[in-house]
Amino acid sequence: MLSKPLVNLFNWNPQLFREIKGRLKTRNVAIAISASLLCQFLVMMTFLAQLPEKYGADIVSYNQYCIKAEKYCTGINWSGWWADIFLTFSWILFALTLLGGVYMLVADLAKEERLGTLNFIRLSPQSSQNILLGKLLGVPILIYLAAAIYLPLNLWANISSGLSLSWFFAFYGILIIVCYFFYNASFLFVFLGGTQAWLATTIVGIFFWVIMVNGLNYFYIDYCCEVNYPYSDHYVFFVEDVSPEIINVMHVIILGLLLGNYWIWQAVNRRYRNPNATVISKKQSYWLMGCFQVILLLFCFNIIGENLTEILEASLLFCCTINLFSFLLLIAFLSPQQQTLQDWARYRHLQVNNDETAILKGLTISLKEDLIWGEKSPPLVAIAINLVITAVILISGILLLNNSEINGIILSAILTLILSLNLILIYAAITQLVLLMKVKNPKNWAVGILGSLITLPPIALSLLSITPGNSPNLWLLSTFPWLSFPNNSLAITPMLITIIAHWSVLTLLTLQLTGKIQKLGASDSQKLLTGQKN
Repeated sequence: MLSKPLVNLFNWNPQLFREIKGRLKTRNVAIAISASLLCQFLVMMTFLAQLPEKYGADIVSYNQYCIKAEKYCTGINWSGWWADIFLTFSWILFALTLLGGVYMLVADLAKEERLGTLNFIRLSPQSSQNILLGKLLGVPILIYLAAAIYLPLNLWANISSGLSLSWFFAFYGILIIVCYFFYNASFLFVFLGGTQAWLATTIVGIFFWVIMVNGLNYFYIDYCCEVNYPYSDHYVFFVEDVSPEIINVMHVIILGLLLGNYWIWQAVNRRYRNPNATVISKKQSYWLMGCFQVILLLFCFNIIGENLTEILEASLLFCCTINLFSFLLLIAFLSPQQQTLQDWARYRHLQVNNDETAILKGLTISLKEDLIWGEKSPPLVAIAINLVITAVILISGILLLNNSEINGIILSAILTLILSLNLILIYAAITQLVLLMKVKNPKNWAVGILGSLITLPPIALSLLSITPGNSPNLWLLSTFPWLSFPNNSLAITPMLITIIAHWSVLTLLTLQLTGKIQKLGASDSQKLLTGQKN
């Protein structure tokens, strides 16, 4: 008989009960517990082997955990030893929970998609939040069990090292936030067509190795070792204190992860309910991009530099590069399928209805409102609005840095930002044109063409030995015009000419796109009367 709390839990989320029932078999539980205990045993044996066999005033220091008196080992630095054990357990727990959980979630969801059982689950009366939360908590349940077995020894290592318990709780708080972020991203990966669990795990593994391990090294070794075990030769790279800028950056990153969790969860729920819908709605994209730009601005305010000119240059380079790739994702997330666009172009006029029921359903909307808010309309107007939101926020940030030291380059910085945003809008128009082409796999064509447009110009300029330093004006025409800043800080005229050229190209692309959509939406009888070819 199950206890009443468990019965209530399973009644609240039957999907969680289904996942737990299918995975918590006696054999699986025994393997998870045994593997966790064996790993802890091996770690402890490894660190015990690293302790000096004997020590005293007559023993020359040869071990990293020796406490030295001049050149002799007079004792064992137990605080450092336990701190290393705590750090090792932290790495193992992070890798186990993050990589193992992502692999299991992608593999499970891809299997459900392949067998068609996910469509069956969609027909259940449960809400999408309940079903996805049940999978989030239930699929990696064996990993959670193995991690829970780690907790007592990891807590003891933290206490024995002399570190504050705040480090222990901070670690697990960050672990939960990061895992939740990548677990949500793994759901989205599958709903967007990804089925390779190894690929998703590899991508997350690269992130873990490059960023998380370095972060743990910094905050759990560099910061703590000076206070807790300063006598060991093993720790020769101390820092006196964590600078306020680093603390602020960590706060901004955590805030960004929390907001990212929220928006990815919204996208996952949306794609679960309707696999043919865009990843996010246009209304959501405005809020998403606003939040993203504020986080980006807060991050840039904490960039360390010797002077404001250096800070502005680094911030502009960072913002423009990040926004280029973030907007490429946004273009993909907002682009409806070709058939959806064709239906919208052909039947949009039927939505105009003066019937009261139609008004309540929001069918009596103008073309302008449909382009701004409609989920089946082309995304170019929505991309333009998002670019305006980005420009307003980032230009406001540039103006907040206004100082006599950088007065001469404020205008150049703003024009450089406008150049980068113009390019993004041009890429959005080209992407939409390619997606409307009647070719096999238009998405692959769009990726190939955009990739060529982004990579070939800077490669060609580099092969010709044309650098932003010696020819900044030519780099204004490349994919990365912001690289010419601040070399081109006084050349305002070439920047204005480039902006006008961008607008001219954008006008031509918009006219071409409008004609393409009108042609796509023409009925068969209209095509026969006008002599259009399929």
